[in-house]
Amino acid sequence: MLLNRFKILTKTKFLITCLLSIACMAPFGASSQNITVTGTVTDETGSPLPLVTVALKGASVGTASNNDGKYSIQVPKDGVLEFTFTGMATETVKIDGRTLINVVMHEDSQTLDEVVVIGYGSLEKRQVTSSITSLKPKDIVVGVGGATVGNSIKGKVSGLTMSGNDSPNTTNEFQMRGMASVNSSKGPLIVIDGIPGGDIRSIIAEDIQSMDFLKDASAGAIYGTRATGGVILITTKKGQAGKLRVGFTSESTYKQTFGKPEILNAEEYLTVFNRATDYKASTDWWDEALNPDKFSHRQLLNIQGGSEDAKFYVSLVHDKNNGTARGDTRKDIGGRINANFKMIDGWVELNADVDYRQANRDESSPSMQNTMVTDPTQPIYDANNPTGWNIYQSPVPSNGIADAALNTRNKLEKWFRPNAELKLNILPVKGLSARLTVGYENRQLEEHNYDSKYSTGQYFNKRTGEAYLKFEKEDLFNSDVYLSFDRVFGDHSINAVGGYSYSDWNKEKFDMRNRDFPVDGIKYWDMATGLDLKLGKAEISSHKDITTKLAAYFGRIHYGWKGKYIASASIRREASSKFAVNKRYGTFGQISAAWRISDELFVKDNVSWINDLKLRAAYGVTGNEGFSATYAAIMYEAYKVTLGTGESMAYYPNPSGEWRIGYKQSSNYNPDLGWEEKHEWNIGLDYSLFDDRIYGKLDMYRRQIVGLLYEANVPSPPYVTTRLMQNIGTLENRGIEFEIGGKIVKSDTWNYETSINLSHNVTKVGKMDEGRKIDGGSLYPNSTYRLEENVTVGSYYIYKHDRLEEISNLNPDGSYKDPNILDINGRVLDKTYDFVTVDKNGDGKIDVSEDRYYQGNYIPQIIAGWNHGLSYKNWQFNMTLTSWIKYDIYNAVEYYNGFAPKTSGKSPYNRLKMAYGKNVAIRPDNTLGYAPLSNYFLEDGTFLKIQNIYLGYTLHTRKYLKALDNIRFYLTVNNVYTFTGYSGYNPEVNITGWTGGSDDYLYPQTRSYAFGIQLNF
Repeated sequence: MLLNRFKILTKTKFLITCLLSIACMAPFGASSQNITVTGTVTDETGSPLPLVTVALKGASVGTASNNDGKYSIQVPKDGVLEFTFTGMATETVKIDGRTLINVVMHEDSQTLDEVVVIGYGSLEKRQVTSSITSLKPKDIVVGVGGATVGNSIKGKVSGLTMSGNDSPNTTNEFQMRGMASVNSSKGPLIVIDGIPGGDIRSIIAEDIQSMDFLKDASAGAIYGTRATGGVILITTKKGQAGKLRVGFTSESTYKQTFGKPEILNAEEYLTVFNRATDYKASTDWWDEALNPDKFSHRQLLNIQGGSEDAKFYVSLVHDKNNGTARGDTRKDIGGRINANFKMIDGWVELNADVDYRQANRDESSPSMQNTMVTDPTQPIYDANNPTGWNIYQSPVPSNGIADAALNTRNKLEKWFRPNAELKLNILPVKGLSARLTVGYENRQLEEHNYDSKYSTGQYFNKRTGEAYLKFEKEDLFNSDVYLSFDRVFGDHSINAVGGYSYSDWNKEKFDMRNRDFPVDGIKYWDMATGLDLKLGKAEISSHKDITTKLAAYFGRIHYGWKGKYIASASIRREASSKFAVNKRYGTFGQISAAWRISDELFVKDNVSWINDLKLRAAYGVTGNEGFSATYAAIMYEAYKVTLGTGESMAYYPNPSGEWRIGYKQSSNYNPDLGWEEKHEWNIGLDYSLFDDRIYGKLDMYRRQIVGLLYEANVPSPPYVTTRLMQNIGTLENRGIEFEIGGKIVKSDTWNYETSINLSHNVTKVGKMDEGRKIDGGSLYPNSTYRLEENVTVGSYYIYKHDRLEEISNLNPDGSYKDPNILDINGRVLDKTYDFVTVDKNGDGKIDVSEDRYYQGNYIPQIIAGWNHGLSYKNWQFNMTLTSWIKYDIYNAVEYYNGFAPKTSGKSPYNRLKMAYGKNVAIRPDNTLGYAPLSNYFLEDGTFLKIQNIYLGYTLHTRKYLKALDNIRFYLTVNNVYTFTGYSGYNPEVNITGWTGGSDDYLYPQTRSYAFGIQLNF
């Protein structure tokens, strides 16, 4: 909370209290009608608020709350009290003869004085000319867990989508306002405490003070190169002056799986596969693959305090997060120290932050796809095997649960982020300051893999263990030096910044692999003992990426007149080492303006219900260089030849027949590679109506991406390799975003607020050089998507289903041609059906290059979030709903597993029950049971999901225990329920990038229940 409850010196507080007390002596009516009203003023957490102004509305009568938040005032029994405090919404309460009135004050998130963080500075919300959405701590849902804070903000920001599943080890990919690039960096730039290039996985939700989403190019242009996908600015919490405050949170989460696929059990499997071998077991492989430990635990400690001149904030976190699949766990520990110092009579300020976090990931989980198709008559355990597991004598399909248990897949990730800001306030010139920021981030990844000699792969390759180790390190350095000026001159306001920025990035890695170990249990901790090393077959490699550098001069000026007419402009001249010398420089900028219509007299005098109405218009250009630097230099690798024995050696024979060590060019160099640029228009309207009870905004945007970067195929020779980064064309993107919120109920005991955000986006391929066509994304056996001119991104490029053709299963004499074609009850079918695909070019055959169509689209026409906040006295209730409307999913679960093979008795794979139920008569014309990749499997995925529900209760304990302010209890349910007509596994598929939309990755859908206790001292 952006408050400083103890920043007023004692003598200042005394003066205020005295002045208000004198005011109380003024006559305001008959004394016989006066009563003494007392009470306590607290914030949303139940903590007392000191120095809250308590005044009688319409009179010069008032007082202030003390350090315990208590107040006392003499007022008429039919009067109205107003409670005001900086950063909080004013609370107005009718007295109605009451002598005890307790008030809970809330952050005023809709106030026009709210500060919004922008690039290299901040602005009052009323001054913003670009499209920005801001989230405060109360908007970030606690108790939802996950790999990043992404789960905590679902449904909160219009136009923001993300990938990921319910695994604690999933990786989220964020996308703002649709696809910003094809092959280059597509996600938004993450800026943490002013340092660009941060990793959102290193931040915990409780440390976040604000998240500001810069959506359009005008908002992000000050960051130039890296802002094509938008910018997410994360500001962490700072210390509050005053007494030492300590908070401790303990949270336990129970995870429940749901939506289990309906798979054949052992009896049904033997019925339909009547020639299958019966291994005498009845195994539910899906259930066996689930984690028996369904509880996760989390503890968080934060401490803050200090004086006006030296403040600190410290947090420590421990998190044991168990996934719902066996062997899928994550253990996190981390800590943060934020310190702020004021020195030399306000001339100098120093902000220093240090953040460390590490995540130990166990990813030794079985494939849930594998469990669906495993023979249910196979036992999972075998007492005669030394491991206790049943290791099959046939590798397809293997005992994936046993392999996951016997094999190790462990990753250790570390983030270390120290950064500092030195600010020199040039006091003789009011509003002028100079700043130097230095930021460093070190990321490390250690990967430890071991396959036991008892596992299926090792058994069939006749090996005794395989070990793999990898170490990877990234270093990011960033420094900015700039002048900033922020001042109001009468009716004029100026906010300006100008400076220089530099950053560089380094990455290196080392890995090794060895096989055939004498002892299985040592795993990867004795790599030298593997037999492959002695035979010269062990693998080892090391690599260092090219150091990449960015340097830029930047400037911005923001001008306002009476807060009514506002204009802003910025420019950034940037150089990137990823381009050839003659292409390194790019110029990016923006111009934007806003008109506060509500301040015009024709509105003020005639439309009283409009509190604020602001029209915005903006145009901006950002760049993109998010690709490998190898195309800006000629790279070399050891020259390897393959001998007659099949061995590869890093030598080559010279003309005299001698073998020499040599290097050869390893990548293609493109001296003509230029910048990818995004040009974007944005028109917006911000509004607040009916005494700020209704508020929201509307944005419409259009952007074009030119110089589209893509690693395209090229012929070799003349090129060294077959891939080359090129500028290949353009993308066109249009969209609309609408937000509306309302304070429906507002009283001293009840408060209810709700908000809805809607977004619509369409991205099309514009021009493609040389009529280029790019295929990508594969569902067996073909690619599923194609990019070419005038194609809408998200369209499936697949066959068109014509009909199901009837095929008799009867001979002329009435006997069955194939008595093994059975339904789930063992009945032989008289007739079957096969897929018939449209022959697009009419040549009598179905060809992958000539007979496919663009069909459907996986980008929802509308993405919606609906948020509710309800409070009653000490109770708080919040609920978030999300919805994707009108989009197509490729039901790959049914495509792969929903049909019986053409010959029933010979397949070792299990199937969904529908293969012998509703799809029983359909027999795709191949032995594995795969149908053509056609629109037969496209379904409308529209859904409405209750994303999460939060219920909290605050128990005020200070009157019982002086040291303890309050205890908060909360229960959060995440992924509550999904309403949908989609028949597949999960309608919330990946819709980021240009190859999404397929429901083909199965991870147990998870509903979590988190119970937490928070102690505030």
